[in-house]
Amino acid sequence: MRAGNPLWRTGKVSGAFVAVVYSALGLTDMVLSLTAFMHGVPEANPLMAWLMHHSLFIPGKIALTAFVAALIGRSYGLRGVRPAAWGALLVTAAVNVYHLWGLSLIRG
Repeated sequence: MRAGNPLWRTGKVSGAFVAVVYSALGLTDMVLSLTAFMHGVPEANPLMAWLMHHSLFIPGKIALTAFVAALIGRSYGLRGVRPAAWGALLVTAAVNVYHLWGLSLIRG
């Protein structure tokens, strides 16, 4: 959006922006997960554990993150999607904070 756009001036964000933030958080989660795996920490998410067991963790995480980000970007204008999208951001950010905390205990 350009600075002259009235939506930008009112502080509203676009679905594309939320999708990009979700993607960044999701890929950060992947990197932090891989770091934890190197220290012997198992995957807690059953779907991701299954993907990891079949050597599909990285492509699966990228595909799932891209899929959810695309859903957010395309449907963000719908009334019920915004709270769910922001909830997904909060949950993913919390998972990343949890990863950082756990890794600090391992390395500490």
